[in-house]
Amino acid sequence: MTRVQTNRSAAPISTDYPGDIPFAVPPENGPWITDDAWICGAVGAFMVLAMALFYNVTGALTKGVAIAGLQLTEFKTDSLLLALVVIAGAMLATEMVRLWQRDKQHFFTIHPDLQKRRYLSFFSDALVNWLLYLALLGVVMLFFRTAGEYGYRQNNDYYRVWFRLLDLAWSAYLWAGLPYVLLTRALKYDAVADRRDFSALTARVLRFSISWLPGLKRFRPRFGELDKKTTRALLVKLFFTPLMTVFFTDQFPHLVNNIGFVLGALPGVIFGGGYPHAQFNTDLFNISIAFIFSIDVALAWCGYVISSRWVDNQTVTAEPTMLGWLVCIACYPPFQRLLGLYYSAPGERAVLQFSNQWLITLFTVMMVLSYFVYMSATLWFGVRFSNLTNRGIIRKGPYAIIRHPAYASKNFAWWCVMFPAIVYNAVHTGLGTAVTQILGLIFMTWFYYLRAITEERHLGMDPYYQAYCRQVRYRFIPGVI
Repeated sequence: MTRVQTNRSAAPISTDYPGDIPFAVPPENGPWITDDAWICGAVGAFMVLAMALFYNVTGALTKGVAIAGLQLTEFKTDSLLLALVVIAGAMLATEMVRLWQRDKQHFFTIHPDLQKRRYLSFFSDALVNWLLYLALLGVVMLFFRTAGEYGYRQNNDYYRVWFRLLDLAWSAYLWAGLPYVLLTRALKYDAVADRRDFSALTARVLRFSISWLPGLKRFRPRFGELDKKTTRALLVKLFFTPLMTVFFTDQFPHLVNNIGFVLGALPGVIFGGGYPHAQFNTDLFNISIAFIFSIDVALAWCGYVISSRWVDNQTVTAEPTMLGWLVCIACYPPFQRLLGLYYSAPGERAVLQFSNQWLITLFTVMMVLSYFVYMSATLWFGVRFSNLTNRGIIRKGPYAIIRHPAYASKNFAWWCVMFPAIVYNAVHTGLGTAVTQILGLIFMTWFYYLRAITEERHLGMDPYYQAYCRQVRYRFIPGVI
């Protein structure tokens, strides 16, 4: 995935593209603000491993997190969410320091009201902004508690951690939100960011609702292109944040246990001579999956949850077409199950059924290397990762080779472990089943091809993306396609 550059201070403005806010034009030469975004991604990856090690040593998932005699959490759910908060906090702090060092002169911008000593006007605007966000968060909580998919009323275990996060977010913003708004609007004034803010959209929706009362029609706002972009950006967060939360809380406990196994029992088993090849393959598969996807989902979670002008990762645009949305969200629950994307093709673990352990090792290593590239693509985004949105073009790392390293590597990993399993099934269950599974695998790959095409069509309006495409010609395979 590639994203659109969000920093506008270092580049001229182009008005040749549709939308209420024009795109920035990339400089002819010189660095882009996203070139070193991988630094905070690397810090996030390190923190995932550090937190996993800490939780393993202290037994935090069963005993809770305690530091210097202070019990911070008592339950597993809160301990998992604390790990996410610590990881995200480290990434945000790293990115803020990077951006400050990059442009110290323009990092802070004082609000005009403060410069003109209009303190009451500044405070009242900030107070309204805070209240609008509280109202929006309240509506979000109401939606998730009434939507049947998330099962709040049925006490659904799958999304329970998500509802706990919402409760904690409400409490945190209730007490710390106003100071944050005051500090941000005072020191990081940005008129464009103010127009793009979710609170501005909330205010317009409230005005629209009230305008239907008798005598208030003249206050009815007209919704423009920017309102549509902001709404789509909000929908992206509402769809993906719950998924990333539960994905992390599912994978991270496995990483915690595996770190203890790798650093503790595994060396003794290996050097003791009682470590069969089949067990090695199983451990390689399980440990690698937990390692790679715990990091990947933690970094993605930070990108979906945090949108702040302090780290310059606000959404510029979101996918405008229905096709682009459909081919993306169809790859995630619950639509993934409805479409049967993983029904026809065999599961990833099917490769472990082979009788030849060396073949299992070969295909598993190829899968692991592919998934590592997939994870590194997320890492290079830092705090700017998000599906369906533009938050800064990444042109370094794997993106310097092909435009869609995440899509290409993920599909290559699937073909590494699923196609051999299809061949195995063809021998043992018949050709009919194998053909059905091949069609399922082709269908999955086709969906990711459509995701790439719709994404490029979306980003093609932006000059930064155009410049990136001139640098990187190939989408999936260097020198081929």
